[in-house]
Amino acid sequence: MTEIGCILLNCWSLMRSTMKLSKEEKKFWQRHYRIEKAEDIPERWVVFKEVDSDCDDEFFYFFSLRVKSIVEFHLKESLVTDEGVKYICGFKELSSLYLRNHDGITKASIPYFNQMKDLKSLNITKTKITLSDLCENLNNQNLRELFLSSEETEENILEKGFLMKERMPNCNIYLDTSFTTDVSGKAIKPIFD
Repeated sequence: MTEIGCILLNCWSLMRSTMKLSKEEKKFWQRHYRIEKAEDIPERWVVFKEVDSDCDDEFFYFFSLRVKSIVEFHLKESLVTDEGVKYICGFKELSSLYLRNHDGITKASIPYFNQMKDLKSLNITKTKITLSDLCENLNNQNLRELFLSSEETEENILEKGFLMKERMPNCNIYLDTSFTTDVSGKAIKPIFD
């Protein structure tokens, strides 16, 4: 990056941190995090984790206005839909995305997964996204692990798994599990290894 580029980036960071919160943003940050001022909001989070929460698309809209980077994102049983995934897609450094048990997440989210260039692990178990949906649309070459639920026949699983493995050879696909090992620590085999 050029010297001028660095100066502009530093100016933007300084401006952003001193920009006042809108009335709606202030309510959001006070309600969820007891934060009063924009400069107190961390731009980078290592882990975001919510289980059985009321986080919805509006939550992630306001959250994404100030938070720029999250490394690991774990969300289970919330109110988020494809619209919320659009906001989550904008986080830089996102390497692990866990979106388990969301009826509002459908194949409309797949283009967002494709845009996440740092994404290594994606868990979409118990969502409306099927192996067929992924076989048709998922093409993120950086993915190393993909976890999903499947009610397809074994023959269809093998056929679609093979097609996905050809397209994304470095990605291991796991069905009906959220882990690469069982409770005793024994490795769970992906569809193709």
